[in-house]
Amino acid sequence: MDVNVLVVFYSRYGKAERLALAAGLGAIQAKANIRLRRVPDLADEATITADASWAENRERMKLDYVAPREADAPWADVIFLVTPIDTAAEIDRYLAALHAHGPYPGKIAAPFCPGNRAQTVAQLYVGAACLGMTVVPMAATTGYAVEVARTYGRRVTEMARALKAKS
Repeated sequence: MDVNVLVVFYSRYGKAERLALAAGLGAIQAKANIRLRRVPDLADEATITADASWAENRERMKLDYVAPREADAPWADVIFLVTPIDTAAEIDRYLAALHAHGPYPGKIAAPFCPGNRAQTVAQLYVGAACLGMTVVPMAATTGYAVEVARTYGRRVTEMARALKAKS
């Protein structure tokens, strides 16, 4: 049974990007179809260009990824929402935009950030739940962050497959 996984992320310096890629790899290992999308920056151009590392990474990521498309969320069975540890504003804005086309019952939302900081991901849990999605939190664990994200990607994809099989 096919499972479609959308990995939506926001990253400035590449850390959240690495976790998004790892979650996507876990989903692929669980035999899912995936789409990987980076949401645009909310910061103004002057703020971004004042930080050389941010500006350089943004230009690289603009070449590597497209922004989420309107057709992505309806296609997906699982939506991973990956954000930096210090802010979820960009991903929160993405969720707010989904309200115009939602609700999304039967879909799984899997929000996380580096370190899985509760204060950062809590608003994403609420936003996804308000869209009718089932929120699957990342298990509290220690270990190499990329490996944890890959395992999470695989586990949530397998969960989605099991739920689809019962429907």
